[in-house]
Amino acid sequence: MLEAYTLGATLTQDAPISFSDVSIRKGCSAILASPATIQLNTCGVYMVEFNGSAAAAVQVQLYKNGVAQPQAQSTGTSPSFCTLVQVDRNNNGCVCSSPTTIQVMALSTGTLTDGNIVVTKVC
Repeated sequence: MLEAYTLGATLTQDAPISFSDVSIRKGCSAILASPATIQLNTCGVYMVEFNGSAAAAVQVQLYKNGVAQPQAQSTGTSPSFCTLVQVDRNNNGCVCSSPTTIQVMALSTGTLTDGNIVVTKVC
């Protein structure tokens, strides 16, 4: 399980949102690999929940391995989504494969007063 957040983030269109702080990290199935990338290390299904607030409407969308996830996007002053992400293989460090990664992309410019993401392995 991983919970990360950001405060006062300036959003750049078509760029990932950086999460500056991790508030909870249990186990190693989901880790913050960089400020803008979460790495999912074990096969299974993950619940990804994002919520934020902004003074003006912003648009966000979840990307998995660089591909937009159409079921996980939101527009408004309180953008939020909750979706499931399936990971079909473990990240075993093999040089022939890459880990599964997710990012929350800003599809518009603006400022997030706050943003929070929770990734929980459900099975």
